[in-house]
Amino acid sequence: MRIGIDLDGVVIDSEKQFRNASELYDINILKKNSMIEPTELSFQKRYNWSKEESQRFIDEYFIKCTEKSSIMPGAKEVIELLKSEGHEFIVITARGHDLEPMIAAAQKILERENITFDKYYWKIQNKAEICKKENIDIMIEDSLKNCEEIAKENIQTIYLRDSNMKPANNEKIKECYIWGEIYRYIKEISK
Repeated sequence: MRIGIDLDGVVIDSEKQFRNASELYDINILKKNSMIEPTELSFQKRYNWSKEESQRFIDEYFIKCTEKSSIMPGAKEVIELLKSEGHEFIVITARGHDLEPMIAAAQKILERENITFDKYYWKIQNKAEICKKENIDIMIEDSLKNCEEIAKENIQTIYLRDSNMKPANNEKIKECYIWGEIYRYIKEISK
């Protein structure tokens, strides 16, 4: 199978770092309580921040949060298992769109953990388009919005969902909470 894979919140446990930093930034730096949608993955939609406040958060915290990040529990092990079984992995990520050095920061983590993929797409805003172009059989993603867009292209997705995120309601979207579940599901559908 050709497996598309996002990085943040899927391979690299950066989303929790970003969420924690954004909470502290909102309360302690901005001296606000500007939460508008706690289930939103993107901080731009989770808070009512000005463009300047958002950009300041990006500039001051994105690299720091990435540097503190580790690999998601089970990700390396399952990726290695799936690769040994002949599956291909293509990274399709928005990382680097807001801040170019975010790419090198992710590459450093992947190199440190000795995790490699077959192909990389960085700064991607339309993941469904790349999934279609690359003939992806299944995409692993932590954004429900992206899962829904990819599913519209009749591509199966795995929504690696955190407990505070909105549930999916689509037969083309399989919800998983941990990498072990991802492995089980891919084994089931690739028989």
